[in-house]
Amino acid sequence: MTPNAVSEYESFADIYEVWTSSAASADNNLKFYVDTYQATEGLVVELGVGDGRIAIEAAIRGCTITGVDKSPAMLNLCRVRAARSGVLDRITLVEADFRDFEISEPAGLIALPYHSIGHLLTINEKRDAMRHIFECLRSGGLFVFDDFLMTPALIKHMREVQLRAVYLSVSGADHLLWVTSLVKEADQSIAVVTWEDILDMSGTLTERRYRRLSLTWLEPNQARNLLEEVGFTIEAHYGDFEYTPFETASANEQVWVARKPR
Repeated sequence: MTPNAVSEYESFADIYEVWTSSAASADNNLKFYVDTYQATEGLVVELGVGDGRIAIEAAIRGCTITGVDKSPAMLNLCRVRAARSGVLDRITLVEADFRDFEISEPAGLIALPYHSIGHLLTINEKRDAMRHIFECLRSGGLFVFDDFLMTPALIKHMREVQLRAVYLSVSGADHLLWVTSLVKEADQSIAVVTWEDILDMSGTLTERRYRRLSLTWLEPNQARNLLEEVGFTIEAHYGDFEYTPFETASANEQVWVARKPR
């Protein structure tokens, strides 16, 4: 992750739970990743662990997980959430970049959920991360990740101004969370802009706060080429989190399962 990506997520920490709970993809990917973690023998590592939404659910079901994130604020959210759920002893948290994290032993599974590979903004950064992930896996270990499938319909949707969530603060004030994105197809980049409107009891706007996220995406052929270039064997390529084989015409995600050869 770039230094800018870290600062961006530091500013997201206080709204992150609302941000993820209001995203359809967050609901869709939870069972897929938890089931994958549970089926793994050996060390499970989640990159971009964030507030622990996936890792903690897996820990509740008995998994032991190492969670890696570059953002101290997000790691603190995860630590608090894990303690509240009674599974802090099953989660080891590491503050590090996707490209240079260190783990206690070669992993059986390294996962990078929730389009988080997009925080690496260049092809070279993504390649460096995949090489490091390959090195950190044991022979036969799996790398599982998902990325946006940027269709014309999704690009159009992202460019619209959307009311993402309406919720109350602890003080009882109304909060409206809005989002739109500047999508540049030529360089496969997404500048997400979200703003939070805070209203008083009469409905008058009292505060507005903006946050930004910088993302990029891989086309499926680019993802395949990078995986194979660093030595992975493609075991599965799904078009959703229901294990549907990828077909360009019907897919709404790109979900990759890649194995380090034995």
